Amino acid sequence: MVPSARKVDQTAAGRRLAAPRHVRYRRAVEFTAHQDQMALQRLRDQGGFNGDRIADCGLATVYASGSDWLKVTVEKTDLSQSNLAGTRIREATFAHTSLRKARLRGARMERVELYFCDLNEVDASEVSARRAKVHGSEAMNAVFTGAQLAVTRFEDTKLYRARFDQALLVRVVFLDSRLGGASLEKADFSGARLVDVSLRAANLQGASFAGATLVGVDFTDASLDGADFRGAVAIGCRFPAGSSP
Repeated sequence: MVPSARKVDQTAAGRRLAAPRHVRYRRAVEFTAHQDQMALQRLRDQGGFNGDRIADCGLATVYASGSDWLKVTVEKTDLSQSNLAGTRIREATFAHTSLRKARLRGARMERVELYFCDLNEVDASEVSARRAKVHGSEAMNAVFTGAQLAVTRFEDTKLYRARFDQALLVRVVFLDSRLGGASLEKADFSGARLVDVSLRAANLQGASFAGATLVGVDFTDASLDGADFRGAVAIGCRFPAGSSP
């Protein structure tokens, strides 16, 4: 039986309506300079980004709390003072991007890499990060209070006065090939739990580990002048020759 013309028209119309929806929400898009508003519209429409590339955009102070960023690449973009609290970020790369004073409280991150980013004064308290890498960045006065970091690396990153108090760090590595050890002067690890963490040759002058639980932490060749270990529990840790908590 041959379908009526009306049914054919309805089918064709249905196809015409479905196509834009497919293109709008599923195809990866590249946003470059002067396309800030388009990127923001994408964020609002999708509740995040999926496979997109954002480069040379100014998105400072953007509100993206609770959004979902999957397989996104962000380059040379200003996200300073943005609200990314509760954001889910997976398999993403951030390069030469400013997240200064951004709010990442409670964000969930997995397989995220940050290269040469400005993370100064970022609020990453209670963040959950697994298999993350921070390289060549600045994170001075950054807050990781109550964070849960697992299988994570901080490489060649300045962490002066960074706060890791009450955090849980498992198999985390801090290193700096330029300085001979990570820069963690006056960092705060008070009340934190560190398990299989490498702080080898790190500069920990004036750092606080008060009340911390340290299991299998490597402090070999670390600078611990003025470091506070009051009330800390150290199990199976390696300290510089002639020093102990």
